[in-house]
Amino acid sequence: MDKQEVLQSIKELSQSGQLSQAEVLAAFTGASIMPAATIEPKSLKLSEIMYYIGGAIVFLGICVLVYQNWDFLSSGLRVFITLGSFIAAFVVAILLNRYADLKKVAQAFFLISGMLAPLALNVTLHESGFDISSNSIQVLIFLVLTAIFFTAFYFYRQVILLFFGIVFATGIFHFLINMLVGNNLSYTDATKVWEYRILVLGLAYMFLGYYLYFTSQKALTGVMYGFGSLFFLGAAISLGGWQPNQNAFWELIYPLLVFGVIFLSVYVKSKSFLVFGTIFLIAYILKLTGEYFSSGLGWPLALVLAGLAIMGVGYYAVRLNKKYFRQQI
Repeated sequence: MDKQEVLQSIKELSQSGQLSQAEVLAAFTGASIMPAATIEPKSLKLSEIMYYIGGAIVFLGICVLVYQNWDFLSSGLRVFITLGSFIAAFVVAILLNRYADLKKVAQAFFLISGMLAPLALNVTLHESGFDISSNSIQVLIFLVLTAIFFTAFYFYRQVILLFFGIVFATGIFHFLINMLVGNNLSYTDATKVWEYRILVLGLAYMFLGYYLYFTSQKALTGVMYGFGSLFFLGAAISLGGWQPNQNAFWELIYPLLVFGVIFLSVYVKSKSFLVFGTIFLIAYILKLTGEYFSSGLGWPLALVLAGLAIMGVGYYAVRLNKKYFRQQI
C-alpha cells in the first residue's frame, strides 16, 4: 500500500468516526492507542437532527408550492422550480462540504437534493413531452439518478449520498421488473410478483448491510439490516397465503427462515434481525392459530398455547438482547 492509499484510508476512517486525531498522533509518537472496541459509536447530535428536519421541511415546502400552483405555473417555471432547486441544493452541498465545520450542514443539503431529484427529473421529462408513466422512462430516470449519486459518493464520501444511490438503484430494479412482467397480469399474479420482488430486495439489503459493515460506511449497516429483515420476512409470510389458499411450501419453510434470522442476529450483532425476527415469529404463531384453530374448542386452547409460546419467544429475545447486544449500545 503506497502513501496515497494510506492517506485515503485515514481520511475515510476519520470521516466515519472510526479513527480520531488523537489515535493518529499516538501512532506517530509511539503512545498507547485505545483499542477500537472501546471507541464509543457515533450518535446523531441534536444539531444534526435539526439539520435533517429542516432539510425535510424545505423539501416539503417546495412540493407544496408546486402542487398548489401547478395549474398557474408555466412549463418553464415548473422545470425551474423543481430542477433548479435540485441543482441549487446539490451545488450548495458540494460547496459546504469543502469546509470541515460545515460538513454536517452539507449533509442536510445533500438530503434536500436527494429527495428533490426524482421530482425534478419527472417534472422535467413530463414538460419535455415524455410519458413518465412508461416503465422505460422511469428506468432511465433512476439510472441517471443512481449514476449521479454514486459518482458524488465516490468524490465526497458522504453516507447520505450512498444511501440515496442505493434507493435509486432499488428504483431501477422495481421498474425493470415492471418492464419484464408487463401490465396485463391478474391481481393474483401481480400480488405474487410484488411479494417475490420484496423478498429478493430484502435479501439483497441484508447482504449489502453485511458487506458495508466491513467498510468505512458501516453506519448504513443497521439501516440495511432493518429494511432487509422487514422486507424479507414480511414477503415470506405473505407468500404463505391464507386459508384456504395457503402455499404449503412457504408455510413449512417459514419457521426455518424466521429462526434463521433470529440466530443470525447473534452472529452479525444485529438488533434489527432480533427485533423483526421476534415480531414475525409472533405473527406466524398468531397466523397458524387463526387458520387452523379458529372454530370450536380448539380456538381458546390455541390462543392459550399461542400466548405461552409468545411469552417464551419474548423471554428468549430479552435474553439474547442482554447477552449479545447490551454491550454494543
